[in-house]
Amino acid sequence: MLKRHSDAARDLTAWKRHLLSTLVFAIGLGLGPVKAQDRYLAVILGSAHIGVDLNDFNPGLLLGHRWQAPRDGVEYHLEAGIFYNSYEEVAPLVMGGVSFRLAELGSFDLRGGVSAGTGYYGTLAPILERDYGIPNIEGFIPLVAASIALRDTQRPVEYRLTALPGDAGVGVVNLSVAFDF
Repeated sequence: MLKRHSDAARDLTAWKRHLLSTLVFAIGLGLGPVKAQDRYLAVILGSAHIGVDLNDFNPGLLLGHRWQAPRDGVEYHLEAGIFYNSYEEVAPLVMGGVSFRLAELGSFDLRGGVSAGTGYYGTLAPILERDYGIPNIEGFIPLVAASIALRDTQRPVEYRLTALPGDAGVGVVNLSVAFDF
């Protein structure tokens, strides 16, 4: 009887995760008509985990929208999608933040930014909540990231390196490529 309840709970959690993934994509697609340079698809290529041995094959897809802030060179962004997290779980991800033009390098803008949001870590979330008091809502935990990007001003592509801080020498560096559409 206990095993059956556990299986049912796992099925319900998987169902919620897949429903949220679908909603995230629907919201992303529903961003409405915007200029091509304001809309993008980011392809997460993989990650490197520093200080811990975890799965570094973390592909994903994110739909994003960026818009100009009142100050020149500053943009806000919102992106949502799914990725294969370090604990080998298909995970929804939603991030929003701000980026700043740091320099112009030929046909590239060098940008720096910060983002905050949430991602699904069903395996990790209870451990982080127990050990560090990090909030865990059905496996979703808060995320904070810093990024550096090279955006080609001649072509609709951006190369990003994103870092997610950890604790005691543990961290994640992620590589992604974004394409305007």
